[in-house]
Amino acid sequence: MKRVLIIISMFFCFLQAFPQKSADVGIRIGAAVYWGDLENVSYGKEITALYGLLGRWNFNKRMSIRGQLISGTLKSSGTFPGVNLAEPTSRITINDPSGMPIELFMKKSGDSYNFNRSIQSFEAIFEFNFMDYKMGSTTKDRFTPFLSLGVGGFYSRAPRRGTLVLVPNLNNYPFVPYKNLYQPVLDNNNNKTNDSDALSPIIPMGFGIKYNLTKRLGVCVELCVRKTFTDNIDNLKDPKRFQNADPLIPTYPAEFAPSVLFNNDWYASLHLSLHWQVWQDRGICKVNEKNVRKSAF
Repeated sequence: MKRVLIIISMFFCFLQAFPQKSADVGIRIGAAVYWGDLENVSYGKEITALYGLLGRWNFNKRMSIRGQLISGTLKSSGTFPGVNLAEPTSRITINDPSGMPIELFMKKSGDSYNFNRSIQSFEAIFEFNFMDYKMGSTTKDRFTPFLSLGVGGFYSRAPRRGTLVLVPNLNNYPFVPYKNLYQPVLDNNNNKTNDSDALSPIIPMGFGIKYNLTKRLGVCVELCVRKTFTDNIDNLKDPKRFQNADPLIPTYPAEFAPSVLFNNDWYASLHLSLHWQVWQDRGICKVNEKNVRKSAF
């Protein structure tokens, strides 16, 4: 029975105290780029800034878990062919014969499209080091490449700016004094395409390198790709919503609404982080030490 207790205690010590555990906190700055429904995007010109805070728990030299809060912006400009588009500045409000206001927009002559919106995310990420890595070591185990995979939540408040989508047919109201005016596409909540918040789970996947600068300070460079489950980062929430709920308003043809599974937006980021060690375990298992001494007699 004594041997069983020794084995069990050694197992728990292996999980909890060997190798040494440690914790660190840090800051992150980086650059991000979006890709989604837009075409002909010059990605090199659409890079935006991200920044954030992180906390990491290092289980051992190979595994750790990281929590991080990231904020910043995403923007892009390109083309979105096959639909009528307008800029918010072309908005005109007139009253119909009954006195009800009607919101109309001047259709653009081309298919250029742009958006710019703020984003926030919270992520829990597991890290696997390819080499032994010990935070605080400046000789052995001070460097490693690593893979990361996690889950998180993504939120972006409606920007209410950027290009919006119009209904497919011209509004031939006899009381409208201007030509080429269209109503905006509305969803079931009467939101225009640039009026909706984006709230979604995300899956971050990345690759990076860690390196200790001093006994307390480390640096990390990481390239991360994030799969979102929203199609509204670019203000083009799943085009199926363009199949308007109002039967009196014309809709785009069915082929304009692709599969939701393959129509979600992604974004990628390249981050540089500095992390500071705030705690380190001594790596001594008192239970194991006590039992080993008993077994010697």
